[in-house]
Amino acid sequence: MKNKLAILFIILVSASLYAFTIRGVLGSPDASLIKNNLDQATKPFELSPERGRYAHVFAMAEMGQYNLTQEWANAVYPDVGYIDGKFYSFFAPGISYLSTPFYLIGREFNMEQVFTFGFVSFISILALIFLYKIAREIFNLPIWVSLFAVLAFAFGSTAWSYAITLYQHHVTLFFIVSSFYAVWKYRAGGAASIFWAIYVWVAYGLALFIDYPNAILLLPIMFYFLISSFNVERLATGYNIKFRLPILYTFVVFLLLAGFHGYHNQQYFGDWKTVSGGIPGYKTILERDIFAQEDAEEEVAQLASQKSIVGFFKETNVPRSFYTLTVSPDRGVLLYVPILLFGLLGIYRIRKMLTTETATLLGLVGINFFLYSSWGDPWGGWAYGPRYLIPSMAILSLFVAIWLSAGRGVLFKKFLAFVLFAYGSAIALLGALTTNAVPPKIEADFLGLKYNFLYNLDFFNAGKSGSFLYNTYFFKALSLQEYFLLIYMALLIVITIVLFIAPLFETKHESR
Repeated sequence: MKNKLAILFIILVSASLYAFTIRGVLGSPDASLIKNNLDQATKPFELSPERGRYAHVFAMAEMGQYNLTQEWANAVYPDVGYIDGKFYSFFAPGISYLSTPFYLIGREFNMEQVFTFGFVSFISILALIFLYKIAREIFNLPIWVSLFAVLAFAFGSTAWSYAITLYQHHVTLFFIVSSFYAVWKYRAGGAASIFWAIYVWVAYGLALFIDYPNAILLLPIMFYFLISSFNVERLATGYNIKFRLPILYTFVVFLLLAGFHGYHNQQYFGDWKTVSGGIPGYKTILERDIFAQEDAEEEVAQLASQKSIVGFFKETNVPRSFYTLTVSPDRGVLLYVPILLFGLLGIYRIRKMLTTETATLLGLVGINFFLYSSWGDPWGGWAYGPRYLIPSMAILSLFVAIWLSAGRGVLFKKFLAFVLFAYGSAIALLGALTTNAVPPKIEADFLGLKYNFLYNLDFFNAGKSGSFLYNTYFFKALSLQEYFLLIYMALLIVITIVLFIAPLFETKHESR
């Protein structure tokens, strides 16, 4: 019963905080409105990832087609490609497909754009529930510290800024934590294990449709799935190894999803192997004035043959990019979310008690860091914090919980956790209420701009916010600073209850 109440608590708190900070405007902005007014900092379409994904949602919901018009291509620019006379954004299509039903629901309330962005918030809440279940059921952590792990990630890190707009990171995280939990349930056996096996393949297939690097990011889970399909019994004469067949015949589900993805690519890009990021860039076409040439289509085809996404990953990028993601002054995770340092202490604590599950989670963190340390753009463009590390932030929050709940000096640890959460959540809320369009230091220095959250402070002090509720309903009654304080103080009250009051009502049996 208490676990159900805890999950209800997660839903209510996260839904409320996401609602107060979700970015948007009334109605369904078209391409001209976005281009003329809504593509600036603190506006809902301040960066191309939101514009690109929303453009396809609009095209499917309002025009009955996936490809974009010339007007929408100009609005999505520069992350838009051109092939066979049609325009498409470079972003994987999964977010656009999955959020379109939310757009249609929002039409009933004149809030199509807000509901579309709300799809990510909805999926984020589901991810938080699975994060809690992992803490409780797999790690056997107390309820209070499991709740803290969820809140530390969701609202004590810059992940908050990406749960209220149309980015892929929280959807990726959902498929990571839900498929990890599904493998654990599958490994336990039972009549329902086949359904868990089916879901693992569904999650992997959909994750690829959401973001192409997910094919690599989820590999530790798929390896965990594979080894969980072997049952090893020790006998007096040796070992008896049995292989569980569900991993094989449930693979057909993945094939069906992969087939749909291939059909989508064939239908729109002319080849089942060509992904959206692999089509010729509209920006390059304009810069070379290819449309003015007699053999324009042949030139475009030549561009397509030369483009390679894989080439953007290089091991020579690792030293610089790892620094960028960890301790740099513009994107370093330790600058934005220092509480994750305690996650390293949690890992150290269990170093001699590694299980298949903890090894898998550490593998996910390692893959996440390595993949985007080899990425040519570790900054994530103009972004708030290290957005590529959102999956690692969630996983490391579990190890923060392990550190917090075990060993001596728990009360002192709670105090330290509260202080660092207060710091991280202030930075997280600042970004959520203002803008994600923050330049990396290398560009900021050239343009004479500030970088990291100091850049956001200027918008905050000027009263400029991206919050739909604030801009629509509260801006006349409250200053942005007052709005910030109301949300921030409510969050600190919640975390105080979780850290210092909730443990008093948890019995020793329930804490296991």
